[in-house]
Amino acid sequence: MKALIVDDEAPARLEIRKLLSLFPEVEVVGDAPDVDAALELTARHRPEICFLDIQLAGESGFDYVAQVGGDGPRIVFITAHDRYAVRGFECNAMDYLLKPVRAERLAETLRRLPAPAPAPAKEHDLVFLKGASTARFVPWSEVRRIESKGNYSSVHLVDGSSLMMLRTLKQWADLAPTGHFLQIHRSILIRPGDIRELRLADGRQRELILLDGACVPVGRTFWSAVQRISGMK
Repeated sequence: MKALIVDDEAPARLEIRKLLSLFPEVEVVGDAPDVDAALELTARHRPEICFLDIQLAGESGFDYVAQVGGDGPRIVFITAHDRYAVRGFECNAMDYLLKPVRAERLAETLRRLPAPAPAPAKEHDLVFLKGASTARFVPWSEVRRIESKGNYSSVHLVDGSSLMMLRTLKQWADLAPTGHFLQIHRSILIRPGDIRELRLADGRQRELILLDGACVPVGRTFWSAVQRISGMK
């Protein structure tokens, strides 16, 4: 059973981790201090259960519940306050635990969980995208290309749209499913299957023409790998 912990206080996250380690059937796939990080971990790991604090720094655990929707994990609220209990159960939370949580009480919660559903196929995994005016989950198969600009990156989707996000190229490479991206430049990741044509412009400038018509540069140190993967070496 995959579990996610969301609490803005690191000691509280550690305490829940320690408690959950007493239950071998539970695998903690990550912990998050805020809603955005929690949504990203949810998309990446598909936890069956989320242990969620209600009062987060400048946010609320209810914000996570609203954004993750009905396809998200079962929610167990963990909070120091009981005044949110009614609203918590209105969100269809499976339980509401008051801090400090006792192992016996946690065991009671876990016994009520149904058997986990089979894990979805990797190609159907989702990634959480948040731009200036939009936030949504999309399948990885719809993410065509990443172009970074410092700590920011432009995300290009198969429908032709793009959005700017605060995430480095390395973070994208670490987050993506194995084999989804090929790095062709210090600031560019593409899908290997999108390569349509390789070009040597002016005898020196290395470029790729992609299936969507985009022309992107290839770094000198990446050229051999690009040729090999595209079958031209």
